[in-house]
Order: sequence, then structure tokens, then C-alpha cells
Amino acid sequence: MPDDQHDGSDDAAGSASDAGGRRSGRRMLTLVLAVLLVIVAAAGVRAVAQRVGTHSGAGGGLVVADQAAVDRGVPHRQVSFQGRLLADDRPWSSASVRGRVLVVNFWASWCGPCRAEQPALSAVARAWRDRGVVFIGVNVQDTRAAALAYTREFQVPYLSLFDRSAQIAAELPAVALPTTFILDRDGVIAYQLTGKTTVPILRARLDGLLARGGRWS
Repeated sequence: MPDDQHDGSDDAAGSASDAGGRRSGRRMLTLVLAVLLVIVAAAGVRAVAQRVGTHSGAGGGLVVADQAAVDRGVPHRQVSFQGRLLADDRPWSSASVRGRVLVVNFWASWCGPCRAEQPALSAVARAWRDRGVVFIGVNVQDTRAAALAYTREFQVPYLSLFDRSAQIAAELPAVALPTTFILDRDGVIAYQLTGKTTVPILRARLDGLLARGGRWS
């Protein structure tokens, strides 16, 4: 057969080789992209882990409870705690409000559910102020600057303790943010609410407690 004539087998082989090369290249590109996605995902996981460690590692590993508040069973025992105020570092003790119902809310500026529930807490604190109910916040695992900015942003009408290491949370105890305790006139824990509280939730429990003279038993 003349040199300038052929049966097309060489072209077919070349085309097949090109197609195989393209498929191989696509497979390689897919593999590279998959590896990159794994690296990015791993970096994201590490970033989240570092954030959680920053917020929960310092004081007993508080977790975020992004749910509607639910009652948590607790011993109805008398408790007393003290700390230093967020605003001016003055000492404060729960003994100073003994004889009144005390609502204790654990929060942090970085806690989304805490931010979501704050308007309800503020509204009930204002509405029940003349009924012998006192509110105190406990800011945990936070910076003072961020916590103060939070109180200004939400115009929180009650005081908060600055408890960066969450020592008070360990005493009561609270294991999640937000958590709200309601103490009766004798300092006995009447309710422990874990998660985002609301005006109806708080009102129902305060109404029930005050109907018994502000004492759990």
C-alpha cells in the first residue's frame, strides 16, 4: 500500500488515545477537586473546634442549647452564690436579695439563643419589678468588652455578674447556654429552664411561684 494511503486504524487509535487521555485528565481533575474540598472542610472543622474551645473550654464546657426552654429536673435545694458585677466590678451576693424571688440567667454575647431570648427577659424584668422579682444575669466565657456591648445593644434593665471562668455555672449548676434559674424567696431552686425562654414561659412559672407566696414548698 502506498505510504500516503492507510486504512484509518492509526487515526482511530490516536482518537482513542486522545479520548482516554481526556478521561484520565478529567478523573485527575475530579480527584484534585475532591482533595481540595476535603482540605477546606477539614479547615472549617478545625475553625469551629477552635471557636468552641475558646468559648467552652475555660469553664466546664458549656454548650449552646438552641431550643425552646424546657424544664430540667433539679433538686429543690437552697443555693447561695456571689460574684463581681460586670459594669463596675463591685461585689454582689444572692444573699442581698433573699426574701425576693430571683431570676438568674446565664448568657454570653456570642450565644445566638441568648440574644434571641433577651427581649423576653428584659420585658419580664421590667413588668415584674414591682412584684418583688429580681433579675440577675451571669455572663460566662466572654470578654468584658463584648459583654458590656451586649448589655448596651439590648438595653438590659438589670445587672449582670462577670463570670468568665463559669464558676457560678458550676455551682448551681448550668451546663448549657442559655439557662435560667428561678429561686424562691428562701433561695431554693424552683425551676431550671434550659434553652431560649419566652414571656409566656417565664410568666407561667413566676405566677405559679408567687401564688404560693413566693416559696417552692
